[in-house]
Parts: sequence; structure tokens; C-alpha cells
Amino acid sequence: MISAIVGTLLGSAVQLVLLVLGLLPTIDVSALPVAVPDSVRGVLSTLNWFVPFGDLVGILTVWIGLVLALNVALAVAQVVSIVSR
Repeated sequence: MISAIVGTLLGSAVQLVLLVLGLLPTIDVSALPVAVPDSVRGVLSTLNWFVPFGDLVGILTVWIGLVLALNVALAVAQVVSIVSR
């Protein structure tokens, strides 16, 4: 019962987020006038030599996923404790 309620709430939240994202205009990122300054480009290339960018993105993705999972677990635990009172 609780899993059905949580599933419905999460599904509704995802649908709401997708609706809002669908209303936003699309942006062509390649057309944006963004240029990295030469001083920053040198630092980034040096940093990429020690920690490859692909590995850094993978590490950050796992870290963000774990933090998100922990927050969701804490929220569900709080809801369960409130409902069980």
C-alpha cells in the first residue's frame, strides 16, 4: 500500500518536472558565445593530465547519485515514521 502511494507520488512528480521542462524553450548550446580564457584553458589541461575529465565526471555522477539516494531514503524513512505514529 505504501509502495503504491510512494510510486504514484514519485511518478506524478516526474511527470510534473517533465511537463515544466517541456514548456521551456530549447537552447542550442553550440550557438552560445562561451569561450574559455587562455589562462583557464592552461589550468584545465594541467588538471586533465592528473585527473582525466571522463573519470571526474564518473566520480561526480556516482557521488551525486549516492547523495540523492540517501536523501530519498531519509525522506521515505521520515514519512514512514510519521505514518506509523
